[in-house]
Amino acid sequence: MPSRSPVRRATPGTDDDAVSALMVDYLSWALDRLREEYGIDDPPTEPRLVRESLPLFQQPDGLTVLAEEDDGRVVGVGALRRHGGDVTEVKRMYVAPEARGRHLGSAILDRLIAEAGETGARLLRLDTCRFMTDAQRLYRSRGFSERDPYPETEIPPRIQRHWLFFEREL
Repeated sequence: MPSRSPVRRATPGTDDDAVSALMVDYLSWALDRLREEYGIDDPPTEPRLVRESLPLFQQPDGLTVLAEEDDGRVVGVGALRRHGGDVTEVKRMYVAPEARGRHLGSAILDRLIAEAGETGARLLRLDTCRFMTDAQRLYRSRGFSERDPYPETEIPPRIQRHWLFFEREL
């Protein structure tokens, strides 16, 4: 009997609390690191606005997935946001610290890549802070290559030097 995948699609309405909590945890951690590493106090996005932003990551123009432990506890998140035509962006990938080392980040990314392909996306893009070296290794292992900042990024030009931008064809 095949094992159950630890990653599933989030259900809008039902999973909003879990999605919001993980995205806020991710953004809070990343923004603290940006402040520590680079002295950035004007973040590209605000954790307090996460709940309002969830429709961006829901169908028809987005999708969110959750990683769960065997007991059903939600410990990871990742999202897609379509940018018209055949370009889709990976957003808000995060695994809670207590669940790291179990390849859940890989499972989330693999599911997002598959989901993007099923929607007809031809190009998948993402951005990541320079200090997120584990994430960069994961993206490269899945065929993502560095590129210049792309037009759809939420990262303002004034701080883009602290980010890496990636894409891959599907």
